[in-house]
Amino acid sequence: MRVFLSSTYEDPVDYRMKAPSAIERLGQQGIRMEVFGARPFQATAACLSEIDECDAMVGIYAHRYGFIPAGSNISILEQEFDHAIRNKTVLCFIIGDNYPWLPTTSKVSPAALEW
Repeated sequence: MRVFLSSTYEDPVDYRMKAPSAIERLGQQGIRMEVFGARPFQATAACLSEIDECDAMVGIYAHRYGFIPAGSNISILEQEFDHAIRNKTVLCFIIGDNYPWLPTTSKVSPAALEW
């Protein structure tokens, strides 16, 4: 089974680093953006294409909303979720508001969590 790992890159670094090995310990193949390599198309298309090839998605969501590419109204992170939820198994982990965080990070708007 192929499992796509979705999160902002900077926020949940510890979790994002450990998630692939946890997925692999379960005998599954973890897919994440930082190991894609060079692609002839932009990041959003690459992520959505990889999600299409996966059986499930694991989302790790923290305080940042994620990068909003030019021409879009929503972040790549939200686009990944919206794309996967249509026909994939999606498991989401949301870091609590009381989790210690760098004071310079921006908070996720409550509306963003109402996917």
